[in-house]
Amino acid sequence: MQIISRCTILFILKLNMLCTGQENNDWNITFNPPEVTAVAGLCALISCTFTYPDEAKPNVRWNECNKKGNCKNEIYNLRNVKEEREKVGKLEKKEIKSGRIEMLESDLTKNNCSIIMKNIRAEDKKEYMLRLEESGRNTYNLTVKITIQDEPKMEVPLLSEGQEANLTCSAPFPCPETPPEITWWIKTRGENITDLKDNIILTISKSLYLSTLTLTPTSDLHNATVACEVSYGSKGINTSRTLEVMYVKTPQILGNDNVREGDTLSLSCTVESHPPSSDPVWSFSGITNIFMNQTSTKYLTIANVGKQHAGVYSCMRTYGNKTLNASITIDVIRDTNELKVNKTFSPGSENMPLNNTTKTTGNTQNLHTADNVCLFQGNYDFAN
Repeated sequence: MQIISRCTILFILKLNMLCTGQENNDWNITFNPPEVTAVAGLCALISCTFTYPDEAKPNVRWNECNKKGNCKNEIYNLRNVKEEREKVGKLEKKEIKSGRIEMLESDLTKNNCSIIMKNIRAEDKKEYMLRLEESGRNTYNLTVKITIQDEPKMEVPLLSEGQEANLTCSAPFPCPETPPEITWWIKTRGENITDLKDNIILTISKSLYLSTLTLTPTSDLHNATVACEVSYGSKGINTSRTLEVMYVKTPQILGNDNVREGDTLSLSCTVESHPPSSDPVWSFSGITNIFMNQTSTKYLTIANVGKQHAGVYSCMRTYGNKTLNASITIDVIRDTNELKVNKTFSPGSENMPLNNTTKTTGNTQNLHTADNVCLFQGNYDFAN
């Protein structure tokens, strides 16, 4: 049996570590960030540093990887050629990707392996491997990924009328030659476009520009379009969102508040809000069960009105944990010369002058709904 010496075993282990890039901790590569977000048509900076043992003379080689993770396609090579007499390093540079790749620092002693890839294309979205080699052996390697972003990223929180909110728009900063410029505009339902220039804060990092717009929304901004545009010189990307604003308007009871005997009383209870409030519940002189059988219809309608129908009619709607109230006083008269109006509203409101409709107020919070009105039909005898 042949006996392998301890020196032979150590030599084999040493050779294995050299081939797998696990020789020692003196070899290291750092990408910052580990993933680069690029924009088509611009350049992309891959920021990179590396370390190696003092006695080493490494070569720097960049390869691109295919979808299967095979990273053998060389795209850039910076070789360190030792001149024995002068004992200095002379560099040979090999650019393969049609001059699209440029290394920022050709002096490897400065430990900078950063490169700029010019004119980014969709097919450049992949992983790239940096290999540190010595004497043709792969001593250490690490991969970095390039992704392509074709529009800014916008974040819009839940909006409520009157409550300040922050909208953000972020854009990648892949190319030091063309820093991004971020602008905002908004288009309301009336098709009015307004450039937003106030209450904007710009935060800049090494690879990202973040613009924060502080907005105090109103109901007029519900379903409005807000847009973020980013320009890199002549190159531009943009994105937009439709705003959803939570709000509620003052509830109203619409209809004639003076009715002749024998005519028809028709009232509707409406409130504009988003999201919609509940269906209305009607009451007469504080009594609600009179209309319990008619809760699915739009209008409260009473035909052949008599004196017994005069009094206070109220409607109640709920929105979240809020209660919305409105009321109106109906007068039933025989002679048109004796018309009089006495409109009342929910607590805290003021009497309004006479007109054909009654607008009522209630304690509300900000939100949107279509006019969802309860209808009640029939002849009712309110006399006890």
